[in-house]
Amino acid sequence: MSKKNAYAPRFARSVRGGLRPQGGNRDVWWRKRWITWLEEMHLGARLGRGRNYAQQGQVCHMEVAPGIISAEVQGADQQPYQLSAEMPVLDAEKVWDILHDTPIYTAQVAARFLPFALCERLQQHGLLLFPERRQDMTFRCTCKDWSRPCKHLLAVLCLFADAIASDPLLLFRFRGILFSESEPDLTPQVLSPGAILKLHPSPNTASIPRRLGTLPYWRGSEDFRKTLEAAYHRSQLRAVTPPDMPLDLRFAEDMPTE
Repeated sequence: MSKKNAYAPRFARSVRGGLRPQGGNRDVWWRKRWITWLEEMHLGARLGRGRNYAQQGQVCHMEVAPGIISAEVQGADQQPYQLSAEMPVLDAEKVWDILHDTPIYTAQVAARFLPFALCERLQQHGLLLFPERRQDMTFRCTCKDWSRPCKHLLAVLCLFADAIASDPLLLFRFRGILFSESEPDLTPQVLSPGAILKLHPSPNTASIPRRLGTLPYWRGSEDFRKTLEAAYHRSQLRAVTPPDMPLDLRFAEDMPTE
């Protein structure tokens, strides 16, 4: 191979259905804290390339488990790179003692809000929820780049920052603190006519989908919430319209223009 070909620019292969950040509330302090840690590593243009990878949907797969974030990222090679970011888990018993002493913390975290006071309380007991130095994490990637974290790892870490903005429980999961979710009651129930009337939907058809917030990960390029709101509106019309009445269930973009 000639020296010219050896140093020719290489471009990442496009990914169909890759994970993309969904935005959400990017102003929450815990996302900013995570991004600040990345920026304070002084990675230069490498961090920008990682952000571009995340925005372009180059992350094929991502999994968060206690102490490890594992992922597949498509680069210039034919096969995706296998990578992981590892960090020792917290002492779960100490963390739960703090949460039990102040139940409001548990309620806030369960409601997808991370109180800053909880982070300070954990830090007072030597429990760091966020990494503070590059050495706090162990980085692995199958790419040929010698630097760590490489742009592939940074794409995953940037995607993780957007994910915890919507759901801070993912951060606790990564640090080894698992919140149990109660199973829904699936027992069939017979409702009285009066109870059925109380279930009449709100005229604001977008209110319920908006309560879901943004998805931590989304593989589509369109706005998922707008699509969900339109589908919910169609379902609501079907539910409240008598069977013998004509019903137009077309989406707004399918309506003829005058």
